[in-house]
Amino acid sequence: MILENEQLHIELKTAGAELTKIYSKTAQLNYLWNGDAKFWKRHAPILFPIVGKLKEHAYYVDSYKFNLPQHGFARDYDFTVVSSTSNSVTFELSFSEKTLEIYPYKFKLRVSYTLIENTIKIEYQVNNEDDKAIYFSIGAHPAFSCPITSDGAFSDYYVEFEKNEQPEQYFLNQENGLRKVTPSKRSIGNKLDLNYDLFADDALIFKHIQSNKISLKSIKHNHGLEFLSSDWEYFAFWTKKDAPFICFEPWMGAADLETTDQDFTTKDGIIELVKNNTFTQEYTIRFF
Repeated sequence: MILENEQLHIELKTAGAELTKIYSKTAQLNYLWNGDAKFWKRHAPILFPIVGKLKEHAYYVDSYKFNLPQHGFARDYDFTVVSSTSNSVTFELSFSEKTLEIYPYKFKLRVSYTLIENTIKIEYQVNNEDDKAIYFSIGAHPAFSCPITSDGAFSDYYVEFEKNEQPEQYFLNQENGLRKVTPSKRSIGNKLDLNYDLFADDALIFKHIQSNKISLKSIKHNHGLEFLSSDWEYFAFWTKKDAPFICFEPWMGAADLETTDQDFTTKDGIIELVKNNTFTQEYTIRFF
């Protein structure tokens, strides 16, 4: 599927309701990672109904055991297009017998993309279709080309924060992918210079970032992006050694803590949505 306006051309697929291309007509640049499987085959997966890993890939609801892979199942399921125009589309994924086997809640997940000049607005909506409260986490995982232009290097780029940041940083246990219990207070200031050594222990996971605007910029040129978001509990950055991309990841929820008892309803960062209610969250990306 293609959405287009005078400044942007984007492509999406119903598999995972995933963005696959973001091309700026004004900059004449592709901003989204191309999904080269040599490094990472995905582009911008949706994380639902969990973010990160579960202990032993398992969790319990009312003493019943269920299993989910890292980041849940939405990224691997086909969505349905429920509405579309030339510059907007809404995808939908609803519960099924298949999902109930691994996730015992009735839900409807809608993902909307809207082009507004040189920006893309992405909105998530989770409806509780059950006769009881449902529990979930949700997150975004878009990967952007870095370097953005055909020349230059990853280390030419930096992340700029709107405010001086001193967030809590969580670290992953490399053996099991779970979060270590005690975060560290990290003084970032308003600039994080990118290099691959930053990601030697996997993603940078920050809690309660204060900036609503987080930018990717280069010391070599004026092209980049602004990631506009608020009210997300976590914000993570991720890449792989020598990979020409950087992920900006707003999360509601995160990987299990090492001390988890695996009770899903009390999982750290879990969202409780009572029956007949709707949860919404969004972010916007501006390209320049």
